[in-house]
Amino acid sequence: MATSGIKSMILQSVLYATTNQQPLLCPSPAAWQYATPSIYTVRLTKSSVEASRGSRGRREAGEEKLLNNNSLASPDYPNRIAPSIIIAAPDNFNPDIPTPPSQTVPKPTAPIITPLPPKPKPTPPQPTATPEKPATPTPTTSFPRLTQEADKIAAARAWKYFERNWNPQTGLVNSVDNLPWTTWWDQGSALLGIHAAYQLGLLPQDVFQKRMNTLLQTLEKLPLPATGLPNKAYSTHTAQMRHLNDTPDPKGTSGWSALDMARFLLGLHIMRSHYPEYSDHINRIVTRWHTSKLVKDGWLNGAIPRAGKLLEVQEGRLGYEQYAAHSLKLWNLPATNALSNPPAKMVKVDGVTLQIDERNFKNSGATNYLTNDPYLLWGLEIGWNDAVKSQVQNLLKVQQQRFKRTGILTAVNEDSLDRPPYFLYYSVYSNGQSWQAVNTSGKTYPQLRFVSTKAAFSWFALMPNEPYTKKLRDFAQNLSDKNRGYFSGKYENSKLGINASVDINTNAIVLESLLYQARGRHPLVLDLSKIKN
Repeated sequence: MATSGIKSMILQSVLYATTNQQPLLCPSPAAWQYATPSIYTVRLTKSSVEASRGSRGRREAGEEKLLNNNSLASPDYPNRIAPSIIIAAPDNFNPDIPTPPSQTVPKPTAPIITPLPPKPKPTPPQPTATPEKPATPTPTTSFPRLTQEADKIAAARAWKYFERNWNPQTGLVNSVDNLPWTTWWDQGSALLGIHAAYQLGLLPQDVFQKRMNTLLQTLEKLPLPATGLPNKAYSTHTAQMRHLNDTPDPKGTSGWSALDMARFLLGLHIMRSHYPEYSDHINRIVTRWHTSKLVKDGWLNGAIPRAGKLLEVQEGRLGYEQYAAHSLKLWNLPATNALSNPPAKMVKVDGVTLQIDERNFKNSGATNYLTNDPYLLWGLEIGWNDAVKSQVQNLLKVQQQRFKRTGILTAVNEDSLDRPPYFLYYSVYSNGQSWQAVNTSGKTYPQLRFVSTKAAFSWFALMPNEPYTKKLRDFAQNLSDKNRGYFSGKYENSKLGINASVDINTNAIVLESLLYQARGRHPLVLDLSKIKN
């Protein structure tokens, strides 16, 4: 595929990723409340439509995409703008009030920031306090090191993505290879990937400091909408607000994602806790944002465009919802209902008992995908609590059991594809069916099931004594381009070969998993010095 086609295909993947945070249009009344659908339009370039209409998605609640195809055969098609994509998204479980919020600038509300463990002093530090003398970063020689040659090779390959896609003007990293556009979920991945690379000795201290200082300077001056929260999308070249289709959004009308912001805030927390010299700067940046809006009535709270305004909506389904809520808790933003009261029930898949979200496509308009991603990130970055360990163990067990039953290596995930529909949620269970590979509108693509690279690396890092996770890791070791980084994975159908899509999340999570191993399997959120002590 031509480079321009690949870039356009990936842009569409990212478009789906960022719009997939909201529920689909619910076709009929249901037990879960929801509001009237909102509708807004985005425009695509000719090459975008030619290359794909697909997605690199994540999480579990998506906005419906309906593409008007009737003009693609027009004689003048090559010389004009492609048809619009109509994105419809109602509110769903625990909805906000039906009336969209005002777009006037709200009064600043500083978040309650959990101070890092301070050196002994009379009073705890405040985010806006005058910084103490910056601490000298720990030399890389004192950090953990990879000892296995395969791990060293994998780390170097994943780092290639960052070398190609870091933007010196802003310190931001492209969401996908060679496309200057991003979301905050992806910048959370970028932070954690850079942190992992520095800890593993892939970049020297002065380069790490330059990249961090450039990013923090960008964040300090980041353009914000009237909401006081970062817009859903930004240019990585200019740090200006963009729409989800990478067109200018100078007023920041795209809304915000609680899930995206939770991952980015987790990355910032890990940076402030591991590198005290950046702590005050990070705290001041976050204080500028109205982060209290990310939680409402104990649930994750996002915002989507509606009739020229923004409608606040509940975000998240079982798995991602709790991962994000634990991340926000690090900033004293308690989403208590998301943590303690998710509407879940038990189902059996191939005889294995698993928890699934009761909010499914039929009753809420959003699919309840049960896939690996949120549980693996939770384990690598925060650490599993006792309540989720049974779910995690059974999630691995049912995939291993499918392999034994069918001979097909199984590591499900949401991921981008290198062919139509360009993004699929491959799940152990969704909407009453097992082993479904579906797009956001619910269409199934069983022929495009795939083994996920990031899932393979993560499972082995988290459970290295399981023979099945070693098999997954060996399978994924060489799914990479030596100049671009790791591919998303490989199709289960051997005739289709490698899924050659390349993005930041796969490569960042490869690096995270390797750092997790090198740290003695301690979650990234923990300070290494405290682990040693």
